[in-house]
Amino acid sequence: MKRWLVFLLLAAIAVLALPPEANARLPYQTTYYDSNQSYWYGIQAIYKPEGAYGGQFDEPVDLFVASDDKIYVADKGNDRIYVLGNDGGALAEIGDEEGPGALSSPEGVFVTADGEVYVADSGNERIAVFGADGKFSREFKKPDSPVMSKEHFVPTKVVVDRRGVMYVNTNASYQGLVRLSPNGEFMGYFGANKAQQTLLNWVKKLILNKEQLKKEVPGLPKPIQNITIDPDGFVYTATGGSFGASAIRKLNAGGVDAFKGKTFQHSHGIQDVAIDLNGFLYNIDLDFGRVTIFDRTGDPLFAFGFTDVNTQQYGVFGFPTSIGVDTKMNVWVTDSRTKTIHKFRRTEFGDDVLKALVLYDEGRYEESKPYWERVYARNEMYNNLYIGLGKVYLEEKKNELALDFMKEAYDTKGYSKAFWELRLDWLQKHFLGLILGLIAVYLLFRAIPIAYRKILAWKPPSEAYKKTLDDIRNLGRVMIHPYDAFYRMKEAKVSPWLIISILAAVVLVKIASIYWSGFLINPINLAYVDLWASLRLFVLPWITWIIANYLVCSVKDGEGKFREVIQGSTYALAPYLICSIPLIILSNVITLEESAIFNAISAVMYIWMAVLFFVMTQVIHNFEFLESLKNIAITVFAIGTIWLFGFIVFGLSYNLYDFFNQLYNEVIFYR
Repeated sequence: MKRWLVFLLLAAIAVLALPPEANARLPYQTTYYDSNQSYWYGIQAIYKPEGAYGGQFDEPVDLFVASDDKIYVADKGNDRIYVLGNDGGALAEIGDEEGPGALSSPEGVFVTADGEVYVADSGNERIAVFGADGKFSREFKKPDSPVMSKEHFVPTKVVVDRRGVMYVNTNASYQGLVRLSPNGEFMGYFGANKAQQTLLNWVKKLILNKEQLKKEVPGLPKPIQNITIDPDGFVYTATGGSFGASAIRKLNAGGVDAFKGKTFQHSHGIQDVAIDLNGFLYNIDLDFGRVTIFDRTGDPLFAFGFTDVNTQQYGVFGFPTSIGVDTKMNVWVTDSRTKTIHKFRRTEFGDDVLKALVLYDEGRYEESKPYWERVYARNEMYNNLYIGLGKVYLEEKKNELALDFMKEAYDTKGYSKAFWELRLDWLQKHFLGLILGLIAVYLLFRAIPIAYRKILAWKPPSEAYKKTLDDIRNLGRVMIHPYDAFYRMKEAKVSPWLIISILAAVVLVKIASIYWSGFLINPINLAYVDLWASLRLFVLPWITWIIANYLVCSVKDGEGKFREVIQGSTYALAPYLICSIPLIILSNVITLEESAIFNAISAVMYIWMAVLFFVMTQVIHNFEFLESLKNIAITVFAIGTIWLFGFIVFGLSYNLYDFFNQLYNEVIFYR
């Protein structure tokens, strides 16, 4: 027995002595962009660090991934082009110690399909070309052209199309890329950015004469930061500044931007852009400090990575300068501060989700289904998978499932298509019942007034009841004959309980419109609705209108009493009270294409209300037409003043409360 106890004790000690399982946590967060909610959310890794390769580098500033997945790195500090294998191992060096093949501060590299290496040899002010064997072949100096006679030719980046035409980015040039023929002849400038038109420049054009404008320094376009080219011959330019506006441009042979000046997220400090085999874009941005992945149209998908200038951490950038993507979808980034090349490998989850997005983008929804299902199994919180699976179910005619998934993704277009199919199916099955139901409702509405009149004939109402009934009927009268209705109301005294009842009904209708309007009209998560905030924004303008209208019109010799202003302002809400219920019903039976009907009726309703408020002011205060317009304008200004004063009082009161609260807490703490 003792031996067994000793054995168990030794076994327990051995287990406790084992090292704990390593928990490899990434040094950065991966996020995805939810386009429906315009917000970035966290998600599991799309890319993970695979390696950081260095040792031979001094200042790597550019890289190019060749078709055979070799990595060509321009090292400005070592005056070399280094060739790496896909595993990061060194294969070759390009650049001689002396002679025509010697490089000086190269800043750009490009490799053609047949293996020729074009180098933006900045220090030597030329484009140097090397053969596939790494030997110097030829060079292109500043072209002999009168257009460039006064321009410096310091190439920083270069790409070459299938015809052999070179697109050269020169140092700090605002005129665009220099286009050179295969023989080095100048073919013109290409793809210059547009000059920024500021408010100050616009003002100067208004107030300065021609002579003064000539002395002003003209606003110049921003210089291009980096360039790349895709297999179809589109030239992509990367330009920092302007908060991402035209940060990435996709230029055709005529220099027309396919992205049409689109604003790219996380691109204010863009350094470079790369394109993968599927046409998705990858940028590296200094301000944001991360890699952002975009789809073919430039919409953001994912972001990963992290920048720290003092980094010594694996997978963290110091000063990223260039980016490339190989055929295996690995992402490569040059880092001049850490003197390394970072390699990021796509995870299984990233592979599934990006393949699903590619197939979805191509309209191959059925083929994308297994990828979406694997994504769903790993992360059911990823919003875009609901759009993807919703499209799949829509193609499979599983419209109820498609409706649920589209609603979960807040995709109103997809939801509308699924809803249209379901509505069509329902109408085909219940058309006769619907017609009979509408006839029954019509007959009921016709019968109610007849029955009501018979009841009144059988038992005549009291005078008080007749007055209350007439006041209620005035809600309808004020919409059809507003002048007559408000004149009746001017000297009449409407029961306070009726006014309160009408206002309560309006508030209930507002609540109903928030919670019961159709998803296509009100695509929000009802769980996050702040009802009290919504009601405050609905009620407070009406209250401040009454106060401002009475005060302003009293000063302007208006005849209306405060009670009459309240009564008139309450009855002016009649269009909202009467039209909102049909609108709520309508919002639940229309598609997105038919929402124009809803919007038109809503617009008419609000215009109707505005007209009633105007007529109320004119009649209650006995103003002329133009006088009413002027006083309403002053009333609106007074409303703004009241709100401003309220904000100031609230802010000061809160600061005073916060001061005494902190004082009280300090007294309690040090007591």
